[in-house]
This record gives sequence, structure tokens and C-alpha cells, in this order.
Amino acid sequence: MDELLGPFEQMLASVAGRSVDSAAQWKAIEESGYLDALVPEVSGGAGLSLSDVEPLIRATGRFAIAAPVAETMARRALGVDILERPLSAILAVAEIAGLAEKILEMSLSYANDRVQFGKPIGKLQVIQQQLAVMGEQVLMTRMASQIGCAQGLAPSPEVAAVSKQVASATVPQIASIAHAVHGAIGITEEFDLQRYTRRLHALRLAHGSEGYWANFVGKARLQSDRQSSVEFILSLRKS
Repeated sequence: MDELLGPFEQMLASVAGRSVDSAAQWKAIEESGYLDALVPEVSGGAGLSLSDVEPLIRATGRFAIAAPVAETMARRALGVDILERPLSAILAVAEIAGLAEKILEMSLSYANDRVQFGKPIGKLQVIQQQLAVMGEQVLMTRMASQIGCAQGLAPSPEVAAVSKQVASATVPQIASIAHAVHGAIGITEEFDLQRYTRRLHALRLAHGSEGYWANFVGKARLQSDRQSSVEFILSLRKS
């Protein structure tokens, strides 16, 4: 995948940014050929699985690409105009994971560069503790993304529900810690952090918030004939 991810990230870097022309951005993405990554080889695509493509979708999150890259990949592969909600939710989770990785990277960099009272604020225990919590939340989004994408283009609604509920639930804490570490500069228009956290909040709600999917999972558990919740969770892994 590295041989695909590297050139993909270079292409995204060339068309990302606050002042980018959206039409030019989409033209570059479309001409790159990556939108056919999920299309079967017999139909002229690369024939990759959704698990294979998951790092590419996370990359669109890291560059805060708002264009529907992942959705277009899936629509072309399936030959449909509208995606089922569980699949759309999982694609949003992969973008959330990429955004979360970028926000953590920005927060670590700022904490190491910003000096207060003669030393970087990243040396302060209270900042280190917050960054550790953020790192834990970011890892949760990646796991949710990989578990969801492992289901392919026809995911079970229950697995999609768990994946999206977990990823969406991390968003408030990741965003609040990032802004706490950055201080007032984090909400200024000139600083990019607000672009990433606004996109993060938008994807939190896209195709169902954590509350919507928690309600879905709860109903599925109540309707399940499994004796325990552990058995119910294990059954999801096999679905």
C-alpha cells in the first residue's frame, strides 16, 4: 500500500489548503485515477478491497479534503448513485481517523514549540496528560476505522454502528483537548486547527451521531438471543 499511499498523499498535498479552488481540486483527484481504486479489475479499476483503501481515505482526512473522494470510490465500485447508510458511516469513520491523526500531530508540534516560563509547554505534566488522553482517543478512531473497513462494501449494520459510535464519541474530547493545548490561537481564522476541528465535528454528525448509533446497537442487543453482551459483541465480529 505504501507505493500507492505516498503518491496519493503528494497529490492531496498539492491540492489541499484553505484557498484551494474546489473545481481544480476535484479535477486533480479525478485525473489521478485513485477514484477507481475499488472498481474490479475486469471493469478497469484496481480491484482493491476497502481494507486496502482505508489508509487512502484516512489520508483525505489528514489533508481535510471535503470533496467526496471515498464516497465516489464506493459508488463507482458498486455502480450506484446512493450508498447505504452503514457504508457511508464507515467511510466517515475513516476520515475522522485521518483528521484525528493530523490534529494530534499539530497539537504535539505546538506543545513542543510553544515556550512559556522558559520551557516548552509540552514539558508541563498537565499538557502531557491531555496529549496522552488525546493519543488514546486517536488510536480508538483508527481501530474503529480498520474494523469497519474490514467489512468491505457491504458491512453489517451492527459493525458499522459500533464503528461510527466509537469514532463519533471521541470527537468532542479530541477537539476540546486540541483547542486547550493551542489556546486562543487555535480558534483564529489564520491558524489551520479550526479547519480540522470544524470538519471533525461535521463528520461526527454525518450519517448518524454517536447517539443515533448507540441507540441502534442497544436495540440490536435487546433483540439478540445471545445470553451475554460479551457473546453479542463476539457475534458481531463474525457477522
